[in-house]
Amino acid sequence: MGRPPLPPTSAEEASPASVLSRHLELFKKVVPYHCLGSIWSQRDKRGKEHLAPTVRATVAQFNSVANCVITTCLGDRSVTARARARVLEHWIEVARECRVLKNFSSLYAILSALQSNSIHRLKKTWEEVSRDSLRIFQKLSEIFSDENNYSLSRELLIKEGTSKFATLEMNPKRAQRRPKEVGVIQGTVPYLGTFLTDLVMLDTAMKDYLYVSEPRAGVGVGVLSPEL
Repeated sequence: MGRPPLPPTSAEEASPASVLSRHLELFKKVVPYHCLGSIWSQRDKRGKEHLAPTVRATVAQFNSVANCVITTCLGDRSVTARARARVLEHWIEVARECRVLKNFSSLYAILSALQSNSIHRLKKTWEEVSRDSLRIFQKLSEIFSDENNYSLSRELLIKEGTSKFATLEMNPKRAQRRPKEVGVIQGTVPYLGTFLTDLVMLDTAMKDYLYVSEPRAGVGVGVLSPEL
């Protein structure tokens, strides 16, 4: 399988639609079998580099988006804190739009980058970020809180997985005109990382064979039977 599309080279080139289309196309190509814990857990072993190519592509795209955010924020050392704050505000807006489009994969990639140590420690830059942008950033970050095993992100995915539009809109005016703006209803793009971890844990906890009893001449005999 070929490499995933390259991310935008600058913050100005990164639109919610372009970010969504990349993750959406890769997600539609994911083979469910590649997500099994017994497959995904073997990915880093020698000679197993060919395993789960469709899942690897989504992971590579996730990392590309995160790296793009970090690069556009830190690439130019001559940029002032105020100018860098505008870049952060742009990415927060892209993240908000990803939330509205139910693109949780791109949303988490952007938030992960903004929460990384290299950006989080830019105290002067964050002081220049507008209050509205900070409020939106904090609200979006709550979605992927690890509290109760990421319960909020799981609940949102269940609630919005088959819905036409996102149930959360942080801008009432934008929410009112949203149905008119969206010509084609987009599906949900989940963040696969949570479920890949779940499947690997299940594979580790569940035995490959079950000890069952089969009657033979009226006597129960224990045999190993592969799990279904």
